Amino acid sequence: MIRSIWALLDTMLYPLLLVVAIWVAYLFNLNYNLQLEELGLRPHSIEGLIGILTMPFLHENLEHLFSNTVPLLVAGGFLFYYFKNLTWIIYAVVWIMSGSILWFIGQEGTNHIGASGVVYGLVFFLLVSGLIRGNRNLAAVALLMVFLYGGLMWGLFPEYVRLVGQNISWEGHLGGAVAGVFMALVLKKKGPENLNPYTKEDDDDDDDEDKYWLEDPEKHENEENTPSETMIRYRYVPKNSNPWENNE
Repeated sequence: MIRSIWALLDTMLYPLLLVVAIWVAYLFNLNYNLQLEELGLRPHSIEGLIGILTMPFLHENLEHLFSNTVPLLVAGGFLFYYFKNLTWIIYAVVWIMSGSILWFIGQEGTNHIGASGVVYGLVFFLLVSGLIRGNRNLAAVALLMVFLYGGLMWGLFPEYVRLVGQNISWEGHLGGAVAGVFMALVLKKKGPENLNPYTKEDDDDDDDEDKYWLEDPEKHENEENTPSETMIRYRYVPKNSNPWENNE
């Protein structure tokens, strides 16, 4: 039990530290009114390149912050659990690649903040990894991602953003999704082993069983006709007769 709790804490430690850092940045900016939003990502602007690194730490309000907190914890926890030593490179590539794509395809004159690009990258990485591998546990994680965050798909389309009338960076979402899919394909042969549904592990219980269909049927007939080592002898005693009388 203690070992399981420790493994869970170890898995969630770094995602939790990232979320804490994001919350500290938000509260620090709010308390001292530092206007750190100016460090967001500005597409097609040399000054805006710094936003590739700083954008995930900046959020507009608590609603925006809460919407990214839970998926960062959940997706990050699964990432550290299944991919362990590969997690840092996945984080780094998703972080940099999603921001870079946004810098190229984003609308000039806009300022983008928030960790949504990283969230989309992690969720899409786990989703695609679960679909292209034969690992049943990771496939279950992929289905869980779809169940929990299937609504994220709508955030990839500019028409949806216009429909809801909210200030949503669909370009950042798209950049994160592309980065996640890219890393899932690059690392498809690394991480959790690919397991075929009919692997040797599934048939281990059958190794000790007699493969009767491969044996000679005459052998079984001879075994049936061969008397066993222990034989039981008996004689029939009619009713009301003397059992001690010798009737043989």
